[in-house]
Amino acid sequence: MTDHLLESCRLAKTQTYSLYLAKIDISNFEDIFTENATEKISSGASIFETDDLGEEASVYIFENIPTPPNWLSVLSGAFNDLPSIKNKTSCAVIVFSHLNRIWVSPFSHGWQFIDDTKIEMDFGLRVAINSLDDDKVNRIDRSHLGEAMKGVSQSAFQRDLEAFGIDEALDLVRRISGRKEGDAFARSISGATALKISREMELSELADVAAEALVRFKSTAYKATGFHIIDKVQPILDRVVLAKLDARAVEIIKNGGDNFELSMPGWSEDDVVYYGLNGPGLQGRFPDLLMTKYRQALGDNLSALSVETITSKHGVFAEFNNDAASKKRWSIKKSLIGSLVIDGGLYAISEGEWYRLDQQFKQEVDAAFQTLIMTWVAKPLVITKKISDDGKKTGFESELDYNTRCARCYGQVLLDQEVLTVPAIPFGKFEACDLLDIDNKRLIHVKKSSRQSSVLSHFFKQGSNSARILKTIPEARDVMIEKVRGLTDDATADRLRDKFGETLAGWTVEFHIVDAPRDDGTHKIPFFSRITLRDEARTLKAMEFKVGLKFIPT
Repeated sequence: MTDHLLESCRLAKTQTYSLYLAKIDISNFEDIFTENATEKISSGASIFETDDLGEEASVYIFENIPTPPNWLSVLSGAFNDLPSIKNKTSCAVIVFSHLNRIWVSPFSHGWQFIDDTKIEMDFGLRVAINSLDDDKVNRIDRSHLGEAMKGVSQSAFQRDLEAFGIDEALDLVRRISGRKEGDAFARSISGATALKISREMELSELADVAAEALVRFKSTAYKATGFHIIDKVQPILDRVVLAKLDARAVEIIKNGGDNFELSMPGWSEDDVVYYGLNGPGLQGRFPDLLMTKYRQALGDNLSALSVETITSKHGVFAEFNNDAASKKRWSIKKSLIGSLVIDGGLYAISEGEWYRLDQQFKQEVDAAFQTLIMTWVAKPLVITKKISDDGKKTGFESELDYNTRCARCYGQVLLDQEVLTVPAIPFGKFEACDLLDIDNKRLIHVKKSSRQSSVLSHFFKQGSNSARILKTIPEARDVMIEKVRGLTDDATADRLRDKFGETLAGWTVEFHIVDAPRDDGTHKIPFFSRITLRDEARTLKAMEFKVGLKFIPT
């Protein structure tokens, strides 16, 4: 090893850098900054230039006035004569041009001064998925659409992508982190909007890193790996695109299009009794949360509807069967479910978030949904409406009341809210179903809400899980048989044991959902719930269950 190389090794330390890529139409350095940062630059932020980074580079240093830390006033309440401590939090942002693109690398909290409408929002993620092995991942930030849950899955060891429980489309990879052995590009890589890398390097080498990152950003190599799932459903983070989607959605609502319906965001086990609209001039309580009700409430003001109105002025609320529960409120935008096509792309909104969908994927999900819809052999019981004492509110009876009537009418066993305790399963408890049809071998699950994406997804998973437990754990079947014996009689319990057999052969898992038909007479559920239903139906069929979906009329 030469003396020069030895000296280079001594100088090059492992550093961690964050790198952003500006959109291709950005050509001026200061265009990437927020309005707040631009004001700071105009009022005297320090700017230095260099020729050692890319074709041209500048560093913007933002210094703040020293101020006492917040915790000092807390301590002074109990301690006397504390020193006068002042912190000075400063940051810097490097902007450089290379390969006809603008690059940004912040230090400390400098990322807060970057205008996210001016940068490629998936740059870091795409570099990461084209750099890492899908079987060696140690962190995934994800958003699970079907259950409306956001979280972080981490592992102290590198793991296969599938080990994190990510299936196609439901788990959206927001950030990927991992290591790639033998890759000189970086020791470790983390990608979201920014690319974060750790490697031995000097700052002047950042331009070379940017050049390689640009190649990987444009690559489609990920399509041959487990990371291809990001093409199924992609979260929209670009604020320019989001503004266009919001505006188009408002136009469709104003023009009477049937692209969107209203739903209650989030999931809750509480039974909703009434829905209502809140905002200037909006009144009424309804059993269903329908877009037609919102349009009717707006009346002549519908033509003045705007993005601001659905985002911050108008909303929906729910009142629950539990008297102790307070009303829960959401904006109209957060309550929208549906999809639209714009600039040749298919986009869907769920709980206020927009996603781009793969057209073929959506068609496959829709087709699978249609095959699961079953018709009623006999006319089903209609869920009944009830009027509040003051006559101003109209709501549906509770699920328990409806299921109780069904059990009496059809000779079924009511298991709604009956918890089975089985030590052999994780957490020890589960609900088998709402209604048990022994003679026809049916495990029936009932849900009032047909337009709450996360509620329905949880509902389908719960039904699938209970069937799996009964199928695979004999002790669970024994517990259920004894539960039925206690609720009914010995003859009914013995008949259930005979029908179960050793394998539950010939049993059907049915999901019954209360729903008012759309204008064309059809029934639908939110798209992301259709994904969950499709996947859970596949799982159930693999266990040799039949699966069906029926809609309870209102």
